[in-house]
Amino acid sequence: MKHLSIFMLIVATTSTVACGQYSQRFIGGYTVFSIPFEDDSITFAVVAKQGELTKPKPIFLFRQGSLPIPLFTTNPGSNRPSLTELPITCYDHEQDFYSIMIAKPGVPLISNAAYLDTLFSTRSRPKPSMYPAVYQTHNYLDYYVRQTNVVLSFVLSQPWADVKRVVVAGGSEGYFVAIKTAYTNPKVTHLIVSSGFLDGRQQGLIRQERFRGLTGEISQEDAQRNVEARQNQWLEICRDSLSSSAKVGDPPRTTYSFSHPYNKDYLLSLSIPILVIYGTADIAATSNDILPLEFARRGKTNLTLKAYPDHDHTYHKLVYGADRKVINKIYNGVTVEKEYFQWLQTH
Repeated sequence: MKHLSIFMLIVATTSTVACGQYSQRFIGGYTVFSIPFEDDSITFAVVAKQGELTKPKPIFLFRQGSLPIPLFTTNPGSNRPSLTELPITCYDHEQDFYSIMIAKPGVPLISNAAYLDTLFSTRSRPKPSMYPAVYQTHNYLDYYVRQTNVVLSFVLSQPWADVKRVVVAGGSEGYFVAIKTAYTNPKVTHLIVSSGFLDGRQQGLIRQERFRGLTGEISQEDAQRNVEARQNQWLEICRDSLSSSAKVGDPPRTTYSFSHPYNKDYLLSLSIPILVIYGTADIAATSNDILPLEFARRGKTNLTLKAYPDHDHTYHKLVYGADRKVINKIYNGVTVEKEYFQWLQTH
């Protein structure tokens, strides 16, 4: 009931304006659009209060990571909503960019922190109610790429968008979405990707298991068994790679779509400025280490690579004891996110 009451409070404080084939609402300090898309619609939020979408500004569109995470999370103290996964430093650059995030399909638009806590804490044994059928059906790479391109087409047709500077960024799952969006959309002028697996999701998981054996976290025999289990899982996924059937967790189509090996080719085809960021303790993401070699081989100079030593997938700095076991984790994500805009100032 607490979750419902917070949701009703926010809905009661929003207003909606219908404009032709789209609707526009105001939720807290955000302008929220819903536009038609395929058999449904897309909802996305712009960091702009009512009446602020007037002056043309560059676009910064961020694609979030995996899981059915609601677009907005309410602050437990004030009940004010904020975009759940938007890089916090976007709010420091409201004068410079319109920052945008797109809602996941079939997922509640707004939740409170307790909902997210449950979602994360049950990740290994997911709750079916948190994985709606609409989300499961549409949770794959090409759907998200089409989504992003439709949103960009709509936004760039608006008088408040500066079409000369269009930044697409993404982290983790969003790494894949952002790369393929830039590859398919010539309107994108800058690409920023973070914490992604260059050679694919399943490939990255296999790499992680092998590393656990090499570092002694598990025995080499256990690592081999885990690698073989991942390989066998992949055989099953490939037998039914278009299936979106799964009560909870990712169906075959999701894993298959994010395990393609073409990110390197997509990146090498681009002539726009590219920033790739990852932590070196995020073993699957260290596959990006080879990118400077591949760009140099082709005489390309449009890549900036930034690796953060001892940082994990979510940019927690790992602190080690004398035995090289992790004894603490210190969140450093804000520093990493500042890198986005520092880089944009010079590119």
